[in-house]
Amino acid sequence: MNIYFSGSIYGGRQKLEAYKKLINELKKYGNVLDEEVGDNDVIANEKYTSDNDIFENLVKKIDIADLVFAEVTVPSLGVGYEIGYADSHNKKIICVYDKNITPKITTMLRGNSRLKIIPYIDLNEIINNLENILKEED
Repeated sequence: MNIYFSGSIYGGRQKLEAYKKLINELKKYGNVLDEEVGDNDVIANEKYTSDNDIFENLVKKIDIADLVFAEVTVPSLGVGYEIGYADSHNKKIICVYDKNITPKITTMLRGNSRLKIIPYIDLNEIINNLENILKEED
């Protein structure tokens, strides 16, 4: 399974450690196409790459993904765009968010019945149930 992981980069890196943990767990179930979201240096590493090249690369990854797994606690235009793009291309999408930080996510996600949205209080709730969460999407 090809998994596209979506998490905030320019919108804020407050959940970086959660991204790292989720990416490592997701790798047990498939090929994570964009591990750079969990890289401490992703912004510096993109410094000499054009915005268009980054965009085209990410779109190609979403196109080949079987699943988009998004950590949506930190509001991000990029994450929202990726989810919208994936949804318009009939991709399976799972969104998780930390209720301690964001008690309620945007209605644009909550109102979309095609998205699976899972709130958590402790990230281990997601990690410990990841196999079942992914099976439900098959």
